[in-house]
Amino acid sequence: MSDMGLSIAASGLAASSAELNTASNNLANVSTPGYATEQVNLSPEAASGPFKAGQGVLVGSVTRLSDAVYAAVSVAAAGVQGAASQTNQVMTSIQTVFPEPSSNGLGTQLNTFWSSVATLASNPGQVGAEQAVVGAAQNVAMSLNSSSSQLSQIASSLQTSVGSGSGDGGTLTQVNALLQQVATLNAQIVAGAVSGQNSNALVDQSTAAVNTLAGLVGLTSTTGPHGTVALYSNGVQLVSGNVAQTLGTTGSAATGNLAITTSNGVAVTVGGSIGATLTAVNSTIPEYQSKLNAVADALASGVNAVQANGMSASGVPGSAIAGGATALPNIFVDNGSSSTYTTSPPAINSAATIEVAPALVGNPSLVATASAPSASNANVIGTATLDGSNAQAMAALASSTTGPDATYQSMIGALGSQAASALSTSNAAQGLLTTATNNLSTISGVNQNTQEVNILTAQNAFQANSKVINAINACFQSLISAV
Repeated sequence: MSDMGLSIAASGLAASSAELNTASNNLANVSTPGYATEQVNLSPEAASGPFKAGQGVLVGSVTRLSDAVYAAVSVAAAGVQGAASQTNQVMTSIQTVFPEPSSNGLGTQLNTFWSSVATLASNPGQVGAEQAVVGAAQNVAMSLNSSSSQLSQIASSLQTSVGSGSGDGGTLTQVNALLQQVATLNAQIVAGAVSGQNSNALVDQSTAAVNTLAGLVGLTSTTGPHGTVALYSNGVQLVSGNVAQTLGTTGSAATGNLAITTSNGVAVTVGGSIGATLTAVNSTIPEYQSKLNAVADALASGVNAVQANGMSASGVPGSAIAGGATALPNIFVDNGSSSTYTTSPPAINSAATIEVAPALVGNPSLVATASAPSASNANVIGTATLDGSNAQAMAALASSTTGPDATYQSMIGALGSQAASALSTSNAAQGLLTTATNNLSTISGVNQNTQEVNILTAQNAFQANSKVINAINACFQSLISAV
């Protein structure tokens, strides 16, 4: 009986030690990404002998506490949050390109230009007023150039942040490393299960990698034997067993067709932050480039048309009324031309190349301040005049419902609405992720108080079993002494 008692007490010591080690390990990993609380599975040893007495306790496996549904929801929420957060950052960056309202924004530059034209209308032929118009026109053109360039730089920077996937430090390189890590862990988990080893730590590492991947590319996962996972992105399998896909990019931000493909050329529609980045470089930024081009086109087309139908203070005619005479230059030109302006399309990013005609920069007196000869005036081509009515018509473009100001304000309004929506969506997505993470944490998260209680309980059980062993040993010694 003493042997049986010692055996039972020893099994209690083993069980207490296992529970103590497990609780201590849980506490040590309270902040470890992907870690799930572990639990020792104990079972009574089958009764035997003539009295059918219990034989003690058996220490079984140590399992991870998790929930497949909550885990899947958390992974999906991470993908949504990654995309929403990146979209919000992109919209914030675009807003910095257009600091409105501000003293140096394009809106102020346009107001200054129209004001200078109105001043010239009241003072036709005045050198200072003519120079002010040309200078203000140059400032507007440079603002358009700068804004267009900044949008292009944002797109280029976003493409660089994604990278090519081939070890260039971009997030796609990180994705490939994580995909390979999950595949390698799958193999190690299976090998551990075959050899009877505890693979919980490997599953924890895989879970952490999957959660990070979800934020980067958005994905779904299915759980296989022993805790292995298969990963998918919109139907394309990225990890299967110990095999991982390698992702790369095609196209570019400059051409608006940046895309993700597998190494064998299969297109992958990713989500997460990288998916949001692709949307930004292929759609969002080109959209604002197009809107900025529309501002430049409305400005150049409107001003050039008024210029073409008027005369300078010295009587030089615009191109629409010149006949065979030498004509006034356009005020705005683009795409490197010294004389013409081409809207976008067919010009590519007219806002990036718009400038004041070199001839006008060299001779500001060539602004068409006077109206064309008509029955309502005494203007004569080739004859100097102080008529400022054409300049007044040019200044009136500021209030045109189809003019550059209205076009620009529409763009700024849309940008403000889209940015506000992006911020709201990002906050909501973060809230959903927090809720999903908390729900999963109620099952798999480490509760520090609970684990501390488990440690005390295991210590007390260990001490109790030790006292049983000491008592049996004392009885045994007493019996020996009595013999």
